[in-house]
Amino acid sequence: MAEILINVQAYAKLTLHAAKYPHCAVNGVLLAEDSKSKDRKTIRFVDCIPLFHLSLSLAPMLESALLQIDAYCKSKGLIIGGYYQANEHYEDNELNNIAKSVGKKIQDCFPDACVFMIENNKVSVESQSEVYKTYVYKDPNWVKYDQRTVEEEAISITNSLLQGGVHRELIDFDSHLDDVSNDWRNLTVNENIKRFI
Repeated sequence: MAEILINVQAYAKLTLHAAKYPHCAVNGVLLAEDSKSKDRKTIRFVDCIPLFHLSLSLAPMLESALLQIDAYCKSKGLIIGGYYQANEHYEDNELNNIAKSVGKKIQDCFPDACVFMIENNKVSVESQSEVYKTYVYKDPNWVKYDQRTVEEEAISITNSLLQGGVHRELIDFDSHLDDVSNDWRNLTVNENIKRFI
């Protein structure tokens, strides 16, 4: 099993997405460096694309978003390597059928794919640990991965971003589909993150 490492930008954006819509289920994908080597030692997630907060299960919207993200990845030397989700209810942190299905679709294309289930009660400016549980696919099920997966400074930087209200600037695909001038790449948020690194 390869080591999993999420950088500051990817971690911050998935957390900011959950913080922006605490009353909704949210989801998105994580982009990893494209290593052609089958014996890779580390899967490095370097960005996050927030997808939806209105309805996670609309297949045509998901397919459209993934096609655009895949084209973007090819131009940047990245791959869709992970999926994250926060369930609607505060206490519900379990993998549901949507997370398992989307995760499996990603895993079909990228065998080392991961699913990150956000624990809603950990999304706060005082968080001291990762805000999610990590799962990897071991045929035929998703199993919990118990090692730390986030870069050292990611949690403290994300807490500072939350305190500064940067989550209000985050744009997901739902917002992009409402108004195509809303850039799902979140270049402004990326600049805010870079100021802390």
